[in-house]
Amino acid sequence: MAGSTAVRTTFSQPSSCSIRARQWTDNPLLHKGARFHYERLFDTIDAVVPIASDAVDDLAAALDRLAADPVDHIPAHALGDELARIRRQIDRLEAQFIRRLHRFDRGHGALAEGAVSTVSWLRATCGLTGGAAVDRVRMARVLAELPEAATSFRAGTAPFTNVSLIARLADDVGVESVRTVEHILTVAAEKLDVGRMRLLVACTRHRLDADGVLDEDNRNHDRRWFACDQTYGGVFVLRGELDAEGGALVRTALDALTTPCGPNDDRTASQRRADAIVDMASRQLASGALPAVHGQRPHLTVTVAAQSLQGAASQAPADLGGVGPIHIETVRRIACDAVRTVATVTDTAAPMSVGRATRTIPAALRTALSLRDKGCRFPGCDRPPEWTDGHHVKHWADGGETSLHNLVLLCRRHHRMVHERGWQIRLEGASRVTVSEPPGRPIHSRVASSVDGRLARGDQHRVDHPAPRLAVNAT
Repeated sequence: MAGSTAVRTTFSQPSSCSIRARQWTDNPLLHKGARFHYERLFDTIDAVVPIASDAVDDLAAALDRLAADPVDHIPAHALGDELARIRRQIDRLEAQFIRRLHRFDRGHGALAEGAVSTVSWLRATCGLTGGAAVDRVRMARVLAELPEAATSFRAGTAPFTNVSLIARLADDVGVESVRTVEHILTVAAEKLDVGRMRLLVACTRHRLDADGVLDEDNRNHDRRWFACDQTYGGVFVLRGELDAEGGALVRTALDALTTPCGPNDDRTASQRRADAIVDMASRQLASGALPAVHGQRPHLTVTVAAQSLQGAASQAPADLGGVGPIHIETVRRIACDAVRTVATVTDTAAPMSVGRATRTIPAALRTALSLRDKGCRFPGCDRPPEWTDGHHVKHWADGGETSLHNLVLLCRRHHRMVHERGWQIRLEGASRVTVSEPPGRPIHSRVASSVDGRLARGDQHRVDHPAPRLAVNAT
């Protein structure tokens, strides 16, 4: 028997519904009117016994047949049409779920089951997340007043995601307003992908309720927040929320910096975005445009003993201001292209003398290096000079010269690969760079774009790249 029916009966023993009714109505917190309402509600439910629908049993049987159907022998390209048909039937099932949920919600079925709301019942009984439950309850309540959208949804013509956008719009601006454009939205839901449908719904909301959109924008702006917290292990965790305009600004800036650094860039998109945030901060610090702090330009300060910088393991670890100890290879990378201050201290760390701050790579030499290398010299990388550090092939702490034949430009990622990941880089003359990867990996090399180290395009291409400051405490 298709559909569902109900018969009235008389119970000789209290049913579970009547027991729950007494638990609710005996609650002293319920006022008299609410108690009367729930007594009437549960008396009605206690006298109605639902009979399971044969249609649901037929559906389960059909799914069993579908599950038993082998697919391994079917070519992958031939499954596309079947997948689309299955997805359409899933949407139709969602529509029937929503139709029955409307009756369940309107009849206070969740209260009869002992739940405080339909949303909580869906979460506990149907395994839905809070957001998914709210979405379906909203659709159940709204689509009953939008017959054209509901009909398209039940026919499988309009997919679930697009119809849910219409329901959300109706919940935001009112069903009466949406009913005036229901036909347009329904046709669009049948033809547009989710991204374009979301854009159309947003534009429609602006036209139907501009003041409401402005109020929501103001609320979103007021909810903005950002946190940059350091964990016990020294890692920083970034969390936050921005309004639409602020988020678009940040994403636009990140997108400009997340292109792969050549064909051998194996970073994930998330890793490229993380590197882009660091690059933006580094470039902003290097620009000198930030307000001074305690009379100085904002910068990173690393304090390290001279012997530690040369590799002596017995010395105290280097200290990054505001963070704590960091590995010596990280210090050597930062020190390649930095501002250095040499201080002499006693055994008790009392300063005896402090020298002047000097750049490890003078500005004029940095200009020549930028004109020669024209960007990161790592094979396959296309980062421009302003996104690079000057790298000492033989570190200056080990006696290496600060001169063109011992310097090469590397972007932050490849500079880290050389110092912290064990890659080796050699400058052969002025035009050829050879990179040796860690053991077990192949060797790459390339010819740089400059010719024999000549300053190919004139001195008008001046690129200054200030780096974080480095304080070296020499004993």
